[in-house]
Amino acid sequence: MSKEKFSWKGLFLNEEGNENKTPEREMPKSNASSNTFPESKSTVASSASRFPESTANAVVGVNDAVLQKIIEMYESGFESLNKPGYDFYEFFKAIKAVGSNDPSIYKMALTMASSVDESVSKASLLKQADFYIEEIEKVHKKYKIQGAAKKDQILGSQKAEKSTLTTEISSLEKQLMEIQHQISTKKNQLQAITSNSSDVIDIDQKIMANDTAKSKILETILQVVDGIKNNL
Repeated sequence: MSKEKFSWKGLFLNEEGNENKTPEREMPKSNASSNTFPESKSTVASSASRFPESTANAVVGVNDAVLQKIIEMYESGFESLNKPGYDFYEFFKAIKAVGSNDPSIYKMALTMASSVDESVSKASLLKQADFYIEEIEKVHKKYKIQGAAKKDQILGSQKAEKSTLTTEISSLEKQLMEIQHQISTKKNQLQAITSNSSDVIDIDQKIMANDTAKSKILETILQVVDGIKNNL
């Protein structure tokens, strides 16, 4: 099968590029001392080497699709660690293919393994298993640290953004209060102008009174003028 690198792109990075882009971290092709899985021999491990389904089902609060994706990555990485010849990986596949933990199954598997490679023994299998476990633990630790760092980065960014928005909101609220105060002041001024209309009424009355007084005075004077004209 064609080889594909065991990539963790998408675990803590947005695959669609909406997050800040970070170079994809891929598992190197080589050595056992590395803290990452080597190059995978296939995209997804064979069904015989799959981790128990109960592992996924036992997790609460984790999205099934996300969990399954990461489990498949571990399975692929586990397979990529397989060394040439018969070792713990092949023994593991044989046991999982049967799907039983019956002691007789283990004895039969060891007998078959010994027929393939005489060096296979309980001690060698346990030693090899330690290698696989150690490598998986290294990968887990590495990506747990990266995940925590990515989370801290996001939370830090959110905190800074919240602080900025809080300051901006406070400033806008202050401006709003000032505008509301100005509106209230202008309304009072408007009300005062409306109240001053009584002064206009008073002036109107005085103007009309002035007209009336003038008419009365002139009427009296004109009566006397007519008397002079007619009687003298």
